[in-house]
Amino acid sequence: MASMKHVHLFRRYLSIVFTLFQRLISCFFDFPILIKIADSFLSLYFLVFCDLRPVTVDLDDGETTVHFWISGHRRISRQNLVMLHGYGGNSKWQFVHQVSDLSKSFNLFIPDLVFFGKSYSKNRDRSVEIQARSVVGGLKKLGCVEGGGGISIYSISYGGFVAYKMAEIWPAMVEKLVIVSSGVGFTQQQKTAELKKHGGDCSKILVPKTPMDLRLLIKISMNTGLTFVDWVPDFFLSQFIAVMYEKNRQELLELAKNLLEREEEPELPVISQKTLIVWGDKDKVFPLEHAYRLQRHLQSSRLEIIKETGHAVNIEAPTTLNNFITSFVLSA
Repeated sequence: MASMKHVHLFRRYLSIVFTLFQRLISCFFDFPILIKIADSFLSLYFLVFCDLRPVTVDLDDGETTVHFWISGHRRISRQNLVMLHGYGGNSKWQFVHQVSDLSKSFNLFIPDLVFFGKSYSKNRDRSVEIQARSVVGGLKKLGCVEGGGGISIYSISYGGFVAYKMAEIWPAMVEKLVIVSSGVGFTQQQKTAELKKHGGDCSKILVPKTPMDLRLLIKISMNTGLTFVDWVPDFFLSQFIAVMYEKNRQELLELAKNLLEREEEPELPVISQKTLIVWGDKDKVFPLEHAYRLQRHLQSSRLEIIKETGHAVNIEAPTTLNNFITSFVLSA
């Protein structure tokens, strides 16, 4: 009789343990804990190894908050470098391979563009210009452009549109410009045609909703390096999507729609700043011929092509890219 009681008690405990384990596993897969942990480690890496500090700035418009990572100890002897990311996550995930080296040569100012990461606005404007004004507003609040000192900007993909607009509106502030893999000057038809080569809705490619969408975005962006993406479990990719895109999904879609559907000016303004253009020769998003076209348009520009590299130069060739950026910005 006692043995039967022990058996029932054991079964009850086993049932409780199994239920708790089941809920734990369910929480582990359903809640984006893996990506949040990874994101926290990236923050720790920025803080400890790159001497960067997180700062959130409320702009004077009363509607916009811009989050930055900035150098913890700014040196007067160093030039100020602003880094503008593209679609595909926040600034930490996009620049993790570059910040350590660049932080040794520059005072860094790395914003999350509005609706990416921790930056947000109540403003209904989804144009590139509002992004540019938000970045500049944040830089002014941080004292980056005080005392007549200028800035250099390194930008990639979507960030290139923002950087070009900053250079156009504030020519005295922006001294040098680095544009990487950006479709600046593309007409609406050209932008849409290039993205439609890969099938599906262009906005959904830029703002993935399913693991399949994210895999497509990665494959379009990369030439080498992330070939294992087909083997990454769906739950992990779903967690990345939940953390990076779900909070401001509608706003990100509206940004993409504005970028893809708005007509460029009849003639792209010619900016006066010295400009370095960097491109991967295997770019599937904005093909290499556009880099040559942009170089011809900007007389004060230089073009560097990185072999066997796709759109995501910052991930596939960060060391080479850093060397180009450093030598160009620091040159007399």
